[in-house]
Amino acid sequence: MSSTAMPGRAAPSRLRCFIALGPDPATRKRLAGLALAFPEPARLHPADLHLTLAFLGTLTEDHEARLREALHPLARRQPDLSFSSLAIWPTPERPRVAVAEYALTEALRELVRSTQRILGGMALPVETRPFRPHVTLARFKPGQRTLSPPASPSAGPPARFDCLGLYCKAAPGSTVRYTNLFRFDLS
Repeated sequence: MSSTAMPGRAAPSRLRCFIALGPDPATRKRLAGLALAFPEPARLHPADLHLTLAFLGTLTEDHEARLREALHPLARRQPDLSFSSLAIWPTPERPRVAVAEYALTEALRELVRSTQRILGGMALPVETRPFRPHVTLARFKPGQRTLSPPASPSAGPPARFDCLGLYCKAAPGSTVRYTNLFRFDLS
């Protein structure tokens, strides 16, 4: 299990921070293929695909350092997640995001609980809504129309994740939406 800081990166803004699992290359490629069903401006860059465990908002450098230490023990291999469906949230009539939904395993449920305990201990926000495992494939602008979600594959491929990390909004002008503050390889 190794930690990877992003070398040579400028100091990140630490805005819109979140803890997430990053898909392995094969899963990322399959997810990018699913995203092709949505219009180009809305699709996320393949490098931006992730499964959010906790949204944090704005963080300080101290929070980042404390999270790096606290999350390291949680960086363990997760069982593959079974694909459930493609969906438009909140509704196709009022689209905000297109997502690939996954079944919640007990191991993932425990990872979310452990993450929430860490956040609570640091007085960081803890989500109160039930956790729904998903990967966002596309984001729609307010008022943007979209088609109904494409028919979901009857048995989509499972998703495998190979890293746990802290992400934040990328610098303006970046080709990607998010950047890693740090990540741990899952082993």
